[in-house]
Amino acid sequence: MRNVHRLAAAMCAAAAAIICLGSASANEYEAGPIKIDRPWARPTIGSSKNSAAYMTLSNSGASADKLLAVKSDAAEHVALHESRMDGEIMRMVPVKDGIEVPPHGTVELKPLGLHVMLMGLRKPLKEGEEFPMTLVFAEQGEVEVEVKVEKKPGAKKSGGDMHQHH
Repeated sequence: MRNVHRLAAAMCAAAAAIICLGSASANEYEAGPIKIDRPWARPTIGSSKNSAAYMTLSNSGASADKLLAVKSDAAEHVALHESRMDGEIMRMVPVKDGIEVPPHGTVELKPLGLHVMLMGLRKPLKEGEEFPMTLVFAEQGEVEVEVKVEKKPGAKKSGGDMHQHH
């Protein structure tokens, strides 16, 4: 009888773990040692045709990988960009050689830093919606993710309007 209780307890624990993993990984993606966490984009403002997408890239592997490009049918042009201070002026510049994800390291694509620029959006991005985007890595190849459109606290204060008019 004790074994039946142990088996039932083990099955309940396994079911709970599966449920927790399912909800925790709902917006996480993996490609080999690369983990893509919480891809999100800002909603568009007014008639703007531009936005930006962000995420965190982690590499649990022993060698670096590089995000070379990003593709999406949501926009006419998708590019890796970086916001940089040039004196007292914030500028967005294309990232020409990709974004390296170091071994056992993390890179955050975030407002006022590295990001995915979405230019010429085919339709407005509305809060609560999602759209597909394909990340192209040097080692792991193509990885499709779903990007959630959401407002983040303080997003407007952190330069969000810059992307709208880029």
